[in-house]
Amino acid sequence: MKKQYKILVKLPVKLGDTIMAAYFLRSIKDYFPQSQLDVIVARGLTDLLTLMPYVDHYHEFSKQEYSGFIGKVRYGREVAREQKYDLFFCLPFSFSSALSGFFTRSKVRIGYSTEHRGFLFTQSVKRPAGLHIVEEFNYLLKSYIGGDIFFRPLGFMPKEIPWIDQSINKALVLNIKSGPPSRSIPVEKAVSIAKDVLQRYDFDIVLTGTSNESDYISAVKKEFSNERRVIDMAGKTNIAELVYLINKADCMITTDSGNAHIANAVGTPTVVLFGAAHPHRAKPYDQSISRILRMKNMDCVPCQSEYCKFNDNRCLSEIENAGIFNALDDLLGKVV
Repeated sequence: MKKQYKILVKLPVKLGDTIMAAYFLRSIKDYFPQSQLDVIVARGLTDLLTLMPYVDHYHEFSKQEYSGFIGKVRYGREVAREQKYDLFFCLPFSFSSALSGFFTRSKVRIGYSTEHRGFLFTQSVKRPAGLHIVEEFNYLLKSYIGGDIFFRPLGFMPKEIPWIDQSINKALVLNIKSGPPSRSIPVEKAVSIAKDVLQRYDFDIVLTGTSNESDYISAVKKEFSNERRVIDMAGKTNIAELVYLINKADCMITTDSGNAHIANAVGTPTVVLFGAAHPHRAKPYDQSISRILRMKNMDCVPCQSEYCKFNDNRCLSEIENAGIFNALDDLLGKVV
């Protein structure tokens, strides 16, 4: 019989990375089914945990409230006063994450030896090259247990939200914005994609985005001001509502963003347009319901930059619509 542990996991702070960390959390619960599994989660992402029944409790973390190294030390000590843990896994690669983990005083602390932080762990792991982020996270557990990790789709099951059921019927979600400006689809390109969707399919188009992105999204909606089939939902959903909206949609076209990983977790067929970033680490992990498109004949791709040096994100705008819809048709043909 496996020993029962109290396990704490420091999750990443980004939406997409937190979803990809769910594979790791489920693997822990699979391997230690009788253990208590708690997480440190970024403020604003706690709703995601309702989709992860393998998580028992959480500690909410705010970078603003616990700023700087002193804040991280204070946070770790507060967690230690609340609960004593046997195992601590640090998924983020930052020094500050390892520092807060050190002060939780967990008996065993495991993480990658990046950022000169190996001395903060009791088991420091060399970060392997060439792995997807999902595999990179799970490699930490594999290093600890000394066995193989088996992957299967996440299969998130969001709670039904009546107002979305009433607002959305047969729909394609079009997500054109991403955190870094270099990964956002230009407005003109988004309008072009939307026009072609309206002509080719009988889907309504649902535009998604955060409240901070609503002005960008509204510039697209403005081109369809009299078109009832284009619905602007930017800034109108919290995370739980967004997850259900994407789950309810028939398919999605999106940038490299957290929304792409939401779709992958709920099983929505998705075409992802990659620009500045390289997909090998951050693409949706379940490729049976996802297709990746990117320009291959540009010297600047991938650039990994926050801003396009040409100021036009041509690596995204020059992806042909025909290729996007060929990929989408391929996905729909597999799931219809």
